[in-house]
Amino acid sequence: MASSWPFTGRAAQLTRIRSASRGMVVAGPPGTGKSRLVAEAVRGLDGVAWARATASGAEIPLGAFAPLLPSTPPAGNPLGWAAAAVQASVLVVDDAHLLDSASAALVHHLVTRGGTRVIATLRSGTPVPDAIFALWKDDLLPRLELQPFSPAETKAVLKGALGGQVESATVDRLWRASQGNALYLRELVLSCTLTDDDGVWRWRGPLTITPSLRETIAGRIGELTAREREALELLAYGEPLGVDLLAALGSLDAVQHLEDRQLVTVQPDGRRLQVRLAHPLHGEVIRDGCGVLRARSMMRRMAGAVAEAGLRRREDVLRVAVWRLDGGMTDDPEPLLAGCERARVVRDLEMAVRLGRAAVAAGGGTRALAVLGTVLFYTDRHDEAEQSFATVWEADMDERARTDLGVQRALNLAIGLGDVARARAVLEETAGLVREAGMRQGVTIMRSVLAAVTGDSATAEDLLAATRRLGPLTAHSKRMIGGPEAAVMLARGRPADCLARVEEIRAGLAREPDAMPSLAAAYTVHAANAALLLGDLDTAERHTDEGYGLDGQYGTWTRAILEFGALRSRVLRLRGRLADALSWARDTAARLPVRSVLAGQCLGELAHAYALLGEVAAAEEALARAQAEGTPIGPFVVEPLRFAQVWTRAGRGDAAGAVELSLEIADSALPCDVPYALHDVVRLGRPNLVAARLAALDVEGPLVALFARHAAARDGAELDAVTDDFERLGLLLYAAESAAQAAARHREAGLTRGARAAGTRSWRLMERCQGARTLALLDLDVPGLTPRQREIAVLAAQGLTNREIADRLVVSIRTVANTLHAIYDKTGVNDRTALADLLSPHP
Repeated sequence: MASSWPFTGRAAQLTRIRSASRGMVVAGPPGTGKSRLVAEAVRGLDGVAWARATASGAEIPLGAFAPLLPSTPPAGNPLGWAAAAVQASVLVVDDAHLLDSASAALVHHLVTRGGTRVIATLRSGTPVPDAIFALWKDDLLPRLELQPFSPAETKAVLKGALGGQVESATVDRLWRASQGNALYLRELVLSCTLTDDDGVWRWRGPLTITPSLRETIAGRIGELTAREREALELLAYGEPLGVDLLAALGSLDAVQHLEDRQLVTVQPDGRRLQVRLAHPLHGEVIRDGCGVLRARSMMRRMAGAVAEAGLRRREDVLRVAVWRLDGGMTDDPEPLLAGCERARVVRDLEMAVRLGRAAVAAGGGTRALAVLGTVLFYTDRHDEAEQSFATVWEADMDERARTDLGVQRALNLAIGLGDVARARAVLEETAGLVREAGMRQGVTIMRSVLAAVTGDSATAEDLLAATRRLGPLTAHSKRMIGGPEAAVMLARGRPADCLARVEEIRAGLAREPDAMPSLAAAYTVHAANAALLLGDLDTAERHTDEGYGLDGQYGTWTRAILEFGALRSRVLRLRGRLADALSWARDTAARLPVRSVLAGQCLGELAHAYALLGEVAAAEEALARAQAEGTPIGPFVVEPLRFAQVWTRAGRGDAAGAVELSLEIADSALPCDVPYALHDVVRLGRPNLVAARLAALDVEGPLVALFARHAAARDGAELDAVTDDFERLGLLLYAAESAAQAAARHREAGLTRGARAAGTRSWRLMERCQGARTLALLDLDVPGLTPRQREIAVLAAQGLTNREIADRLVVSIRTVANTLHAIYDKTGVNDRTALADLLSPHP
C-alpha cells in the first residue's frame, strides 16, 4: 500500500482553480476533498496564506484571521487595518461558511479591492454569510461545485493508494459504501481487510469503520431527539422505507425534521415516496449504538406493519423474511422460504443462503432442503449442494418437484462439480420417474443442454427434436429450449441464426413479471459469442456489459462475474486493447473458486493476454494454474486454453509448434472455433497451409470471409485492403499484423513507398494495441527477416544455444549458425545480448 494517500481524479477541477486569476469559490458536500484540492492547486506558489474558519472561531470577530493579523488592532477602521495586514498574494479561506461577519466582510473587501487572489471553500447546502454569498451571486468569483468521486475516479484513487490493480468488485463495494466521499473512502481503506492476491487487491470480510470515521459521522449526525433517533434506527435496519410505513410506525414527523437537516433523503418510486439515510455509513453508526433487544424490536415492528399492509410489492416478501429472521421470528418456514426464493431471483445470494438454512432449521422439510441446495449451487458450494439434493432425492414428491430437483441436481453435478456422467445418470433416472409431457420436456431439454456443453451438437439436436415430439411445448419449455437451440446454432457456425433465436427468446423474457437471471445469462453468453463470430464487436461488448450487470448490486453471483468477465477480456483482446484485456482477465481470475468449470475460460483469457504482450512466463503460469484448478468438461472451457497455448508457444519462439497446435485445434474444434484456429496460422506467417480450408468453411458472416481473404492475399495491395477491413471492424491487432505482412510483401516486390506506408500504418496500429508482441509485429523491429529467421532470432534472443535451437526446430547446427549470421548482417548487431535488446518490448 502506498505510504500516502494520492491526489488523483480531479485534474479538470485543478486546472480551473489554477487558471482562475482572481480566485474561486470551491463548494461541495462534506468529505469531498475541497481542502485537499485547493492545497494541491496552490502547492508550490509563493505568498500563500491560509485562514481556517471554525464554529468556535465564529464567536470572535476576525477570529479566522487571527494568525495573520497583529495582536493589537488600532483604533479607527478595523477592516482597512486587517486588509493591509494580510500580506499574501494568494489567500485560501477554508470552510468559509463558518466565518464570522467581520471575517466574511474582510474576504469580500479583499476580492473587490483586487491584488489578492482569494480561493474559498465552503460546504454546499449550508447557510453562508451574506458577504460570502455575494462573491458568486455578484459574479466577483466563479463557483466550482465539487462532486463526490465517480466510480471511475474511485478506481483511480484506489489504484494510486494501494499501488496496484484493484478488483472491480472491491472498487464497486468501496464506492457504494463511501458514495464517493473522499474522506470516508480513505478511512474505509484503512479499516477494511484488503489483500493482494496475485497482484490484484481484494476486499473480503465485513465492513468495519475506524474510530475516527465513527466520530466524524456521529458529529455529522449531531444531537437527536428520541423520535428522530427512532426514525433513523428504523431506516438503518430497513431502508428504504415508504413514507406510509413510517407514518404507520409513528415516525413521519421526525422524518420531516431529519429531511430538513439533510440526514435523510425522500425520493419518488412509482406512486410511493421512499426514505433513505443520507449516506450508507450513517446506518453503520446508528446500528452500532443500538442494542440487540432494541434492534429486534425494530425489525419485528417493521415486519408486522408490512405484513399487515399486504406485501404489496415483490421486494416486501424478501424484506419481511429478513426482518423476521433478524428479529428472531423463525418459527414459520414459509416466509423464510419465500424470502429465500426472492433473494435468489435478485441475486442477493448470501442472504438467500441464510434464509434457506433458517427455513430448514424451522422445519421446512424436503422442500426447504431442495431450495437450499439450489442457492448453495449459485454460491459455488457445490459439494454441500449435492449433499442437500441427495438427501431430498430419496423422498416422495410430485412430478413437478421431481423434475425441478433432477434438473437442478444434474446442473450442479455437471457445471458445479464437473461430473457429467453422474449428471446424465440423474437425468435418466428422473425421466423414468415422470410421466407428464411437460415434465419430460424439461428433463429432455436439460439433457440437450449437457450435450451442447460437452460439444456433442448432433446429440443435442436429436434431443431437441425429441422434446418437440413430446407434444406442444409448455410455457416453461418454450423459455428453456431456446438456450440449447442457440448453442447448437452457434456451434454449427450459424451466428446470425443464433442471434435471431436469442432475441426472440429475450423478448419473451422481458415480458415476464419476475427476472430470470440464469436464463438471461445463458442467452446473453450465446449472443455475445455469436456477435464476435460475426465480427460485430460493439454488439458483443453490449451483450457482455448486460451479462455482467446480471450479477446485480450484491456482487455474489460468481458465475456471472467469471463468465462475463472472461468474455469482456476476450472482446478487449480482439479490439487490440491488450493491457485492458489483461487487467480484466486478472481481475476475473482473482474471483475463481479453488476449483471451477470456468477456470478454463478465465485463465485461458489471462494466459492469452499475457502471451500476446510477450509475458510468456506469466502465460505459462496461468496455464499451469488452469491445469490444477480447471474442470475440462467441454469445448467452452478447453478451447480458450488451447488458443492461449498457441500464442504461448509462439512467444517462446516455437512458431512451428504454434502452427502445429493451431492445425490440431482446427481439426478437432467445433465449427464456430475453426475459423479462429485457421486464422491463427495466417497470423503466424503460414497462410499457404490454410487458405483453401478457410475459403471452404461453411460459417456465415463477414469475419470468416475476411479471414479467408487474409489467407489468400497474394501481394501487398491485397493485404492493405485486408488491413482496411480489420480496422473498420475494430480488430486492431489483426489490422496491425496484416499491415506488417503487407509491408513485407511490398518490400519483397521492391515497392519501397508501399512498404514504408504499410510499415508506418502497422506502427500506428500497434501503438494502439497497448504493448502487443507477436511474430508478425516482430518485422517492425527487424524488417526483412524471413519467417524462419524471425523464429531463430526469437530463440537466440532468449539465450538458447545453437544446438538447443537446432534440436527445437529439427534442423542442423550449421543451418542455425548460418541463419544467425544472416540475422546479424540484416540487423546490425553481433551477439545474442544485442539481439535480445533489439527484440525487447517497447516501453
